[in-house]
Amino acid sequence: MRITEAANRLFTEKGYLETSVEDISEEADVAVRTIYTHFPSKAAILLDHFDRWLIALVDGILDRPVDEPLVDAVAASLAAMEADGWVDRSYGDIEGSPPSALGLITGPPEVAGYMMQAWIQAQDRIVADAHARGGYPEGSLIPVARGAALFAACMGPIFAAQLSLSGPSLPPNATANSLIVDFLGRLTRGNL
Repeated sequence: MRITEAANRLFTEKGYLETSVEDISEEADVAVRTIYTHFPSKAAILLDHFDRWLIALVDGILDRPVDEPLVDAVAASLAAMEADGWVDRSYGDIEGSPPSALGLITGPPEVAGYMMQAWIQAQDRIVADAHARGGYPEGSLIPVARGAALFAACMGPIFAAQLSLSGPSLPPNATANSLIVDFLGRLTRGNL
């Protein structure tokens, strides 16, 4: 925790690109080697919160009945996460967001690449679970579609937030969770 707290302070003060792993090491009062013991890259430090959030989201979905509509499973998982203390962030102040959220929106390619890799792993878990518990026939694309729909729905708020930095703002009551559920509902019900 000391490493991520130090890194987030530096990312906020100096910016992600201007902060080195050596800077984080000095700020956290740990050896560079210690940082790499816990995190494979600087992007992994920035996205530590995202990683834990994504694991909790997928765990919650996998705890739901496999035949439950995905939008309902996601809404229930997000509600359970909030009950467990996960904060549903408002999108009313994108520029005041924590460094990890801004990294997803405006970060360099290494951040996007790290995030994409995490999403592929999350989709693999969803697809494997749907195949294992869903009784789908061989060659069915429904398990893959479940994983892809969740990915698309979760990318929607990130794209919307990015656009709101230079274009029309998001609704004042928009939160990450509300946008994910809204986008997933639109995707799965064909309301686009």
